Amino acid sequence: MDIKKQNIIITIINIILAIILIIILARPGQKPREIEVNLATIEDISSLPYWVAYERGIFGNYGVKFKPNEVSRPLDELENTIKGSLYALFGIDYTYTIFKNAGDLSLVRVLYYVKSYGDGLVVKDTTLKLGKLGGKRIGYSENTRYNVLLEEVLKLGGDTAVDFVGLTLEEMESALDQGRVDAVYAVEPLLSYLEAKGYKVIKREVVFPKDVPIIQGMGITSAVNVSLRKDAINRIKGTVRDAVKYLQENPQEAKNILKNRLGLNLRELPEVVIPTNLDDFMKMNEYLISKKLVPYSTIKVENILSEK
Repeated sequence: MDIKKQNIIITIINIILAIILIIILARPGQKPREIEVNLATIEDISSLPYWVAYERGIFGNYGVKFKPNEVSRPLDELENTIKGSLYALFGIDYTYTIFKNAGDLSLVRVLYYVKSYGDGLVVKDTTLKLGKLGGKRIGYSENTRYNVLLEEVLKLGGDTAVDFVGLTLEEMESALDQGRVDAVYAVEPLLSYLEAKGYKVIKREVVFPKDVPIIQGMGITSAVNVSLRKDAINRIKGTVRDAVKYLQENPQEAKNILKNRLGLNLRELPEVVIPTNLDDFMKMNEYLISKKLVPYSTIKVENILSEK
């Protein structure tokens, strides 16, 4: 038999073996071997992909087994994710992450993020005006560092000695109604939600202009996890991809999940992005630095999409 015929036979055999391997690995109708992981979730709009994956059984499709660990606000979860004792963390705020890591996110790996365009100050008493908020109480999402950014902006307009009050998303409306705060700082889609409930927006584009993306919460893992737990992280990534696809294809069900979880009946879903580039991060970071809203000359995000 000549070499040409031998090569053809070898090629055919290799193809057959590859097909057999694919069939074995796919195992139609069977779930992959389970692995146990440690995850944590913060009760925030940006945890939507996690909630979709959890309620639709997508974690199970990838053989990811865990005990739900949902917290109302972050304590050690970010640090534990970076160290590797948590495999992934869902719903961590971007501004919180920046400040907790002193502007260096080199050990963070982003699975997805939620972004919006638009922020504003919301009130019940429409006599309140910018420039006359000194001594007033302004509510903000307690899981963020929006109070730090807002304080710098308000100072420029003469509003000093403002009392910032951290609130959960569920408390925003009741805090306004009960007079616990005089105003609430909100970003989309919460801003539109409050406006639809009858509250007044006295100022839009308070911190961010409309052309700057506001990166809100994220789902993250860490460089340690990516290096030491490749199989688990790849399964979690697959879960996230399927969850984002599901919520995009089933927006009403995703809205219902948010309503059940946070009591928010949103008209529009937040935009959930699985990142392929750093454009949104760089644009927001450059704006924060140029306006001196953060005490850093750089915010290091170059490695957040890295597999290393």
